[in-house]
Amino acid sequence: MKKLISVIAILAAVFALMVPAFASAAVNPGQEMWVNCDNGLRLNLRTGPGTNCSLITRLDNGKKVEILEALDGGWVKVTDGKVTGFVMSKFLWERKPGKYEITEREDTFVQVAPYTVSAKALNAKTVSSVGLRVKPNKTSRAIRRLEAGDELQVVARGKVWSKVVDLRTGKTGYAANDYLMLV
Repeated sequence: MKKLISVIAILAAVFALMVPAFASAAVNPGQEMWVNCDNGLRLNLRTGPGTNCSLITRLDNGKKVEILEALDGGWVKVTDGKVTGFVMSKFLWERKPGKYEITEREDTFVQVAPYTVSAKALNAKTVSSVGLRVKPNKTSRAIRRLEAGDELQVVARGKVWSKVVDLRTGKTGYAANDYLMLV
């Protein structure tokens, strides 16, 4: 049984590594895409296809761009309607990222005096709540699935996510503010 679980875990990890490669492979001129850097930082728009090229500006997560040209090495030429330059295609999504999919920058979180909250259920028919995440983004790895009533201690607060300590496990992660309520 342990071998089966190990094999499944390895296959899941390999698949997770392959998804970004497949996602960035379908980039075509004229296509609209959206910026979504998994580290929450803004995407560097450069004068040419390489990290050694000069920085023009930085594009915010969620910003729509149009693909002008797909180049070798994962680089694309894009415009946001005002500025044109080059970005890495792996940081572009084919659809607009949802509220919980855009990674919130950790340096924008405000440290707070710790206070206790509990997780809310996703809906009235379940006790399941949201995932406690490694990063403030619903596509990041879940530490564990929270259940309604699980208590957490908020240590920093962002616009969409809070940095919390899971009082059951002692692990620190992120939970969506909409699914937290004061105890």
